Amino acid sequence: MRLFTYALVFCLAQTAQAQACSCSAPATTAEALQRSTAVFRGRVVKISVPSLDWLGLTRTGAHRVKFEILKQWKGPSAETSVVVTRLTGEGCGFPFEEQKEYLVYVVAEQKHIQSGICTGTKSIADAEEEMEALDELMLTPNR
Repeated sequence: MRLFTYALVFCLAQTAQAQACSCSAPATTAEALQRSTAVFRGRVVKISVPSLDWLGLTRTGAHRVKFEILKQWKGPSAETSVVVTRLTGEGCGFPFEEQKEYLVYVVAEQKHIQSGICTGTKSIADAEEEMEALDELMLTPNR
């Protein structure tokens, strides 16, 4: 029993390695649209931590961000969507905040759809021109 306790304490005491983000956001709106599996304007309704992180058994830094979809340019039609991200830029994540709106570009990776600074995701305040460009791209045949 004592060995199990020491092993558990050792596992919980491990620190997560910091990772610097080394990617670049898409150069154009068309490129971002092409690289993404889904693109939408959404309001964050809930941010949650994975169960194993919450229990302290892992330290992925990942968060599940649930969005109410307000407008969709690409991807399966839905009223809500959940994406996985870190909430800091160091891990290439995005600092989403509850009840705020964003232009979200998501990519399918592993088991989840993910978003972050590398996909082109941004605050709605910084996305007006880009949303107009998305509207125009959707009208263009053979995009």
